[in-house]
Amino acid sequence: MLIDPEKEVKKWRDDLTSITGVDSVESVTVEKLTKNSKFTREAMAKFLCKANTVIQRQLHYCKHVEEKKKEEIKKVKLETSDEIMRLQQQVVDLQQSLLAEKNRQLEDLRETVVKSVGETVKAEIKSYSTVVQSNSDGRGTVKSTNLQSVVKKVVEEQDRSKSLMIFGMTEDRDEKLHDKVGDLLLELNLKPQIEVCRIGVSGDKKRTRPVKVTVGSAATAMEVLNRAKQLKNSDKFAKVFISPDRSPTQRAERKKLVLELKRKATDEADKHHFIRGGVIVSVNK
Repeated sequence: MLIDPEKEVKKWRDDLTSITGVDSVESVTVEKLTKNSKFTREAMAKFLCKANTVIQRQLHYCKHVEEKKKEEIKKVKLETSDEIMRLQQQVVDLQQSLLAEKNRQLEDLRETVVKSVGETVKAEIKSYSTVVQSNSDGRGTVKSTNLQSVVKKVVEEQDRSKSLMIFGMTEDRDEKLHDKVGDLLLELNLKPQIEVCRIGVSGDKKRTRPVKVTVGSAATAMEVLNRAKQLKNSDKFAKVFISPDRSPTQRAERKKLVLELKRKATDEADKHHFIRGGVIVSVNK
């Protein structure tokens, strides 16, 4: 049985101070030991044997404590290792979950892109069919003299779907037009890749030339048009207007609609009139 030697050490010190007649072990000297009649050679031998026993027990106890601490440290290391492995497994599981979620998002994106491309192709085929029918002989056959015109119209229509017209943007002599348009689009929280140019001959100080903007896709152009109404709340671009890039025929039709819209606004002032889908819509105020 392992005994804490602290009590034995205390008893040995008390006995030594009692025999020598001092208050503490630190006050014991050789002179006091040799002059003390009680401290015979036999008594000294017993004290030395007792001291040796106490020291041996003290060493044995310290060794036991050291071994116990080592075992505890080893146990803590094992527990820590197990915890690290558990945490590592959690990280692996989380990474696998994130990877699965990313794969799911990529699959959703792929399906969206495939669907968008399919719809775009269908729209372009429909546009092509419309142009072909308008240039056919009634039996669905395109005259050879009109084929080049048909292809040109289809290409122009596709290019026009990715373009916008900006009206009312101030024009300066040494302007940085690309930066101007970029700032306008930032007002709409958009930052697409763009190509810009002024339309018309420069030098007319009475007329601000419109700006043609080409973006990467028809979808981007449509997004700009959908957000264009936000400009009326802008301090810098409140007087700027954005419209689709229309063909001469479309512009003529649009002009007729605008004139009709103005007439209705005067004749039917009790209603609210606006253009939607190429027709004038009137609703009660």
